[in-house]
Amino acid sequence: MVRRILREAGLVVAVATLIAACSGSNSPFPDNAFALQAASDIGVGAGRVLIGIGDETGARLGAPDEPVTIEVHPESDPSATQQAVGEWTWIVPNATGLYRATFEFDRSGIWVANVTPDGGDTLDPVLFSVVDNPLAPALGEPAPAAPTPTLDDLPLEELTTDPDPDPTLYALALPEALGNGRPTVVVFSTPAYCQTAACGPLLDEVKRLAPNHPGVDFIHVEVFTGLTDPDFAPDANHLAPSVGLDWFALPSEPWVFAMDADGIVIGRFEGVMDPSELEAILP
Repeated sequence: MVRRILREAGLVVAVATLIAACSGSNSPFPDNAFALQAASDIGVGAGRVLIGIGDETGARLGAPDEPVTIEVHPESDPSATQQAVGEWTWIVPNATGLYRATFEFDRSGIWVANVTPDGGDTLDPVLFSVVDNPLAPALGEPAPAAPTPTLDDLPLEELTTDPDPDPTLYALALPEALGNGRPTVVVFSTPAYCQTAACGPLLDEVKRLAPNHPGVDFIHVEVFTGLTDPDFAPDANHLAPSVGLDWFALPSEPWVFAMDADGIVIGRFEGVMDPSELEAILP
């Protein structure tokens, strides 16, 4: 289930479990700072690396004015190094965030990420996996036409745990959106039960962007179902079918997918997303 996989994947909430690393005296980070790769589903091709910075106390570090450089290479081939500036991305606006960079992964296997803060020493390397076939739909693939409930099926309080929902995000089922010849954005999140505190803020960003793109269909899919059932719990028994292995096979939460007018995935954003990333690919 999503909750268990998130724990095992060691996303941002697990930063305190990693080994401390030394950093230079001019580094914005303390000597016990370490890096954590926070993306759990990277496939061969273009992929986003998400790097969180933490320390032994469990504090989350980093800021827009504390730049880092990220280098990645296959563990077996350090000569194939790629480098990019880490772009700061808020998880919770003005509270906590992480760094992102996009690389072209030309092979599957174990990769290494090295993170160097400006003015400091490189933190201990982070290992992560790149797979031939990611669990969630990959860029260039047709999006699964997963059945999703709408306001025609259920009242709003059974469709979302968003405390301030936008009803327009529940007006259209995903199969209809993917077949109507318009681009589609779908966000999978559970604001009330999110394991990373990212679900609500990410959904809020999508809601803010939606009015700027009247030619695009926007849909929110709650990760859990049966929200008003007396025995409801955010567990595997209440996991929405659309996030399961038969459809989107999401290994974590939240996610945003963008599809073109033909239903092909043109954007996949795990965990966090800067609004500019989505704006760049929407008409």
